[in-house]
Amino acid sequence: MMNLEDFLMKNIGKLPAPVVAWVEKRMKKIPSIREKMDREYDGLMAGLEPSLKPYKDRYPVFAKLPARGRDREEILHEMESLRAHEESQWKDGFVSGAVYHGDESHIEFLNQIYALNSQSNPLHADVWPSTTKFEAEIVSMTANMLNGEGACGTVSSGGTESIMLAMKTYRDWARDTKGITRPEMIAPVTAHAAFDKASQYFRIKMVKVPVDADSRADVNAVRRAVNRNTVVIVGSAPSFPHGAIDPIQGMSELARTRNIGFHTDACLGGFVLPWAERLGYNVPPFDFRLPGVTSISVDTHKYGYAAKGTSVILYRSKELRHYQYYITSEWPPAACTSPPRLRAAAPAR
Repeated sequence: MMNLEDFLMKNIGKLPAPVVAWVEKRMKKIPSIREKMDREYDGLMAGLEPSLKPYKDRYPVFAKLPARGRDREEILHEMESLRAHEESQWKDGFVSGAVYHGDESHIEFLNQIYALNSQSNPLHADVWPSTTKFEAEIVSMTANMLNGEGACGTVSSGGTESIMLAMKTYRDWARDTKGITRPEMIAPVTAHAAFDKASQYFRIKMVKVPVDADSRADVNAVRRAVNRNTVVIVGSAPSFPHGAIDPIQGMSELARTRNIGFHTDACLGGFVLPWAERLGYNVPPFDFRLPGVTSISVDTHKYGYAAKGTSVILYRSKELRHYQYYITSEWPPAACTSPPRLRAAAPAR
């Protein structure tokens, strides 16, 4: 007869994800199972090591600052060698999701832009006001492309940050306008993992809903999942796993009628779908033309062909964007870090 340990090890893959997490956490407390899992993990990592650390025995390794600094030319030579090896892995265009534009002239142009702005810091707009100009233009052009008349937003460091900013925004908006203190978000199982990350960071309960045979979110399941604590519903245009566009129109209209935020994750398709539609392809509506859509994330560093990492998070209104920001007035400014009475007196001359 099969014992409990063998039964769990054999059938754990057939259980729902939340149950698996619960079972794994408790199984690890059983010494025999923990040892077996550790052995399997060690074997797996040993098999992966050659692909994860291909340079282990080919280049010097520094676990601490070297006693003698390295020459610049030596460092450049090593990095050029590494680039030449890795470039061969993506140059032919077979790394979807990593490099979106491999044209040499465009890469050179991006590198020139990087060099021109290597010392700029958007935190100091008084010193680099050009960053404010660039951001405003990028946001405006992207909003216009997605039919967002009157829409606003910010530039972020990538799709994950755009998604996390939006989820933080809905949490704070719902707390301020509805008094919701136990917020929940609804997302299809195919939604990007960044939503799970935002759920954990901002303590928003994640409610996952299934998808249909075409890998599109089930609107009826979304409707059943809505409750008084729902602050936002999420849809993908398209999703990363299958490239399927969720039924944004039905989902966003459900959100609108319940006064719930709706976020379209167009990080992958935002710079493709509008132009595909203009070319005559049948693209279902997903942007601000739908009155229920209140925010959109779209990555300029994907099919916008910008350098990594940049993304845009758009909001239908300035009132909603207001909740994205964090402000503190308690931190003393740099010029006044200590009270006047504690400042040292100037030395006598």
